[in-house]
Amino acid sequence: MKTSFGIRWTLKSLRLSSLIALVMCAAAARSQDIHFSQYYFSPLSLNPAQTGAFNGDYRGFANYRSQWKEINDAYSTLSAGGDMNFYPAGHNLSAGLLFVRDQSGGNLLVNKILPSCAIHRKIAGFSLHGGFQPGVVIKTIDFYSNSFPDQLNWETGSFDHTLPSSESNVNQRFTYLDLNAGFAVSRRFGKLEPSLGAAAFHINKPKESFFDGANRLPVRTAYNAMISYTMNPVVIHLHSIYGFTDKVSDWVSGINAEYVLSRDYFFTNSVFAGFMWRDGLRRNPDASILTAGLNYQNYTLGFSYDITFSQLRSTVNSKGAFEIAFIYRSRSSRLTKTIVPCERY
Repeated sequence: MKTSFGIRWTLKSLRLSSLIALVMCAAAARSQDIHFSQYYFSPLSLNPAQTGAFNGDYRGFANYRSQWKEINDAYSTLSAGGDMNFYPAGHNLSAGLLFVRDQSGGNLLVNKILPSCAIHRKIAGFSLHGGFQPGVVIKTIDFYSNSFPDQLNWETGSFDHTLPSSESNVNQRFTYLDLNAGFAVSRRFGKLEPSLGAAAFHINKPKESFFDGANRLPVRTAYNAMISYTMNPVVIHLHSIYGFTDKVSDWVSGINAEYVLSRDYFFTNSVFAGFMWRDGLRRNPDASILTAGLNYQNYTLGFSYDITFSQLRSTVNSKGAFEIAFIYRSRSSRLTKTIVPCERY
């Protein structure tokens, strides 16, 4: 009798634990957007206003991040996209498209399809950018890779996920519309060029839950700033981004030193290296980040590596995330100067 009661109590506890785990998984999906350490090389996920904010006709880019490989199937993020500039009636308009695939814990998969548009103006020497990004988010979780308490095979003594489960009101997949918008401004003052940006994500507060609930995704706000100072042949870039949603915040700041090898009107050939620090401000320090890369003609290639300083460092041996970023930019075919021929006298 006591043994039977103990088994029933254990199974009930396991079932409750499974539900709690699913809730935590959904909560983690709600509070954590994808992020890259080299956020400045992922323009359309940084700020919709960055769509088309470059000197060229079109641009393609890709980013890959592998985090905490010491933990099996921890995090893996891949994004790819592109944007183009148009000049109808002399106005600078842009359109872009971003694809994101983010996998967490081996079972939680997030796919995003994010088209974007932007307008760019120059007023009194300031470059102004405004962008909008409607998109579709698809989230799935593979229940068949997990076992629930009532899937215990009493003959073998092990759990079998092929057995029927009584879990109910749980969806393996859901889709929602996501709306993002942003603004950015920059200006050059001789050797100094500062830029500022602000973006709001999930402004429509979409419903997001694997359960039949009314859980709403809160608005995430992000502010970024960069200051570039030219000291030929070296250019110093100071950059920072701060984002928050509800009680969760993330702050990344750092410096890149770029050594210019050669330069023309469109492109700069250079190598760069730097250091960044990630902190939550309201929690313990997260990671230090080493960066390096190069610019060659149309191409930019960037690498970064995170060294974990959070409480997880003992589990992952202070290892963190590896990232690689790639950007291709075309030349601009638009004339920037108008020459009017005239007769000599």
